[in-house]
Amino acid sequence: MAKQGRLTALRKHFSQSGVRKVYLSANLAGFDCVLDGVDVEVLEKNFFQETDAIRRAAKKTQLESCVVIVNNNDAGAPEARAAYADFFAECTGTCFVAWDWDNHHWLDLSTFLAAHSDVYAPAHHENLYVLSRYNWLVAGPVYCSSVQWPRRFLTDNLDRIFQAERVSTPLGMHIPYAQFNFRIQVISTLSQRYSSIGFSSRTFHVRTAEDRLQEWSAHKTHWIAPVLNDVPIRIFDALVTGGIPIVPDSLRFLPPVSAIPRKYIAFYSAADIVNPDALVAHANRLFDEGGRDGIVARHRYALEYHHGNVSVRQMLAYATDALAHSF
Repeated sequence: MAKQGRLTALRKHFSQSGVRKVYLSANLAGFDCVLDGVDVEVLEKNFFQETDAIRRAAKKTQLESCVVIVNNNDAGAPEARAAYADFFAECTGTCFVAWDWDNHHWLDLSTFLAAHSDVYAPAHHENLYVLSRYNWLVAGPVYCSSVQWPRRFLTDNLDRIFQAERVSTPLGMHIPYAQFNFRIQVISTLSQRYSSIGFSSRTFHVRTAEDRLQEWSAHKTHWIAPVLNDVPIRIFDALVTGGIPIVPDSLRFLPPVSAIPRKYIAFYSAADIVNPDALVAHANRLFDEGGRDGIVARHRYALEYHHGNVSVRQMLAYATDALAHSF
């Protein structure tokens, strides 16, 4: 009932003020979101963890009549959760949307985000019934999308994508997560065959956009090992850089993978993990047969359907609908 009361108050508030601005948390800054007709800004890092009372009050005023989109990375640590929860409770004229990339495996965090958001946007299909008990406005899923590079940056660097010299060995450097043993085994097995598949550190995220783009564009194919049969971001990073993602057969008929044209993607079975050469050769043929036109087509497909800008617009539409709906 408390959540319904908050939503009723928000609807009344926004019916008078309208949406003044959209704020994204700093964890969503990497793709430099630009939406036609919408004022979008990025909050400073650790925005909610403000210790000065005067500045904290000013920040809460700053968010008045705005839609704020946060990410699970904004609430991973206990102190971050407490700080964000305080803003959510006191900003009664702000609509908070939580885009949760970890609802497939981090239920403790996901239930917190669902409870402390006005619109909850999970990125995966898992646990949706449980999460709907914490927030009836479960929106989506709003699947993970390519957020490594701003659209403008990609436009300015099309030659790096379209004219890159590419090798036939699949790229597949993954951050290791010890709790997901099967994924560890998949990557370890493949790394014995391909040196371009293996484990990377989190330093990948501090490399320059140019450096990351060059690495992704240097390969025809990308071997992708999900955490728990989720739809990983790297599928769309592969497509936006013109490559062919190689993903588990278990994703073949699940959205949004089911909608990807089959000439843009390859699927692997358990047997292919042990003997990958034939499948990799097939994926390389898909790339070669498409040629430059195929690179362009995959890039445009990812930009149109699976870039961060698209995801933000989708969440803003959900928020606008929630704020306008009365019956």
